[in-house]
Amino acid sequence: MPDGFDISRDFSDPVLINALRSEIWPESPEFLARLRRRVMGNRRALEVHANEFEKAYKEAARGGLDPDGLVQLAGTVLEAERGAAEQLYPWMEALRERLTPQSERARAAQQYLHELHEIAVGWLATYQTLRERLLKLASERRDVSGKVLRARPLEGERDHETLTREIVARFPKILAALAK
Repeated sequence: MPDGFDISRDFSDPVLINALRSEIWPESPEFLARLRRRVMGNRRALEVHANEFEKAYKEAARGGLDPDGLVQLAGTVLEAERGAAEQLYPWMEALRERLTPQSERARAAQQYLHELHEIAVGWLATYQTLRERLLKLASERRDVSGKVLRARPLEGERDHETLTREIVARFPKILAALAK
């Protein structure tokens, strides 16, 4: 899976975040130009990001990963998504706060703000899409022999405490996920 970009540097802009959060709306043409450049740069970065994730999926599909390896890779993507979301949420929140501008110049910037917000949402969606595709691929690669597995019936009395310990020992990942 690609490492992606340093989102804090390449995607959001701390100067813009401060300007968006300030009480006084920046009225300068330079501010609009900066927003326009940020939209174009972020759009290009999103395209590159989506292409890298597409390549990663194709590599995983071609590779010999078993279903468990694909699920583990999907877990890695989820962790990367959480990290990206942590970096993007302050940026997205600052954009959301300013989507109702006060002046005529601010209205001119509204389109850029909306586009920047949509690009950030799209950025996070690429992680989710890759993760879902990996999980679907893992599901497809599971044993499809058509053989029906049947459980043995229990005879006599059963020690439920021992049975619970056996289940916990067999399925620790499932129980850990349920505990969350």
